Amino acid sequence: MSFRRPLLVVLAVVLAAGFASADTKIVKKTHTDAFAIMGQQQPAKDEQSVSWIGDKRLRVDNGDASFIVRPDQNAMYLVNHAEKSYNVIDLPVDISKLLPPGMGDQMMQMMKFQVTVTPSAETRKVGSWNARRYDLTMNSAMMQMNSVVWTTKDVSFDLDSFNALAEEMVRMQPGMADTIGEMRKMEGFQVLTEATMMVMGSEVKSREETLSIDEMSAPAGTYEVPAGYTKQEFDFMKMQQMNK
Repeated sequence: MSFRRPLLVVLAVVLAAGFASADTKIVKKTHTDAFAIMGQQQPAKDEQSVSWIGDKRLRVDNGDASFIVRPDQNAMYLVNHAEKSYNVIDLPVDISKLLPPGMGDQMMQMMKFQVTVTPSAETRKVGSWNARRYDLTMNSAMMQMNSVVWTTKDVSFDLDSFNALAEEMVRMQPGMADTIGEMRKMEGFQVLTEATMMVMGSEVKSREETLSIDEMSAPAGTYEVPAGYTKQEFDFMKMQQMNK
């Protein structure tokens, strides 16, 4: 995962099937403070993501990349709009089959995470949502991250279905599959996450916040790969570059 986009960002926008006919649109913003790593200064960055959730389908747009999840097709589509290309990943995701030859075992060991979720009785309003606090720690050989996560149950979609598809997205990141059980202790949808990561001795701070959750009809073709795009073989390292 990119240093500039903590793993929780990916977790916070994922959803599955199983609710009424209306689609749900979720808009989030992420701010990452400036930091230096290995002598290279990285400027502060602001990003916005838009998620569309429908019946047994999901689309997440972030920059030039889109993730389209179609459990009804047993497939996930990774779309590169800049290159007008896409990859197809079989569901359920098996990350060991996606890693470059010879990198699987080494990368899985380096990226294996130890995760602890600590529930809190503290509550507050985040936007218009009633939210509960959870403290999250994630440690690996590459990084350590401490986060304060605020979740809400004030949503119209099915949270159990949310968790079911979230597991597939989590498995896209090496070393994360074993964290799923612990992550499920965070009940509800994440509306605010403030994270501090230590990566190679450098501190990276970020804030990811939900701006809106609305029920509306998704534009035609939202859950399809755009016409004219070229199918390519999946390249794990290229996917990481798209996530920067």
